[in-house]
Amino acid sequence: MLELQHIRYDVEQDGDNKGILHDIDLTINERFVAITGPNGGKSTLAKVIAGILTPTQGRILFNGEDITGLSITDRARKGISFAFQQPVRFKG
Repeated sequence: MLELQHIRYDVEQDGDNKGILHDIDLTINERFVAITGPNGGKSTLAKVIAGILTPTQGRILFNGEDITGLSITDRARKGISFAFQQPVRFKG
């Protein structure tokens, strides 16, 4: 089970903090989940879950373990990953 508790993610823009994610509480009990909808934070949320971005506040629990501070690699070992919408292309 993946649980997000009071997740917030801010970026600095022109000297001000701009909130991208605001107090997200979410529990996911399924092994595979797709989040769809209009523009507005889906990719940021996925990157926070995968460990690509660090939340400004809040905790992420996976099977009861706080993984908020774990690296991308450690999260991948637990089965959490991020799939890019447009795969990276290599020459050749």
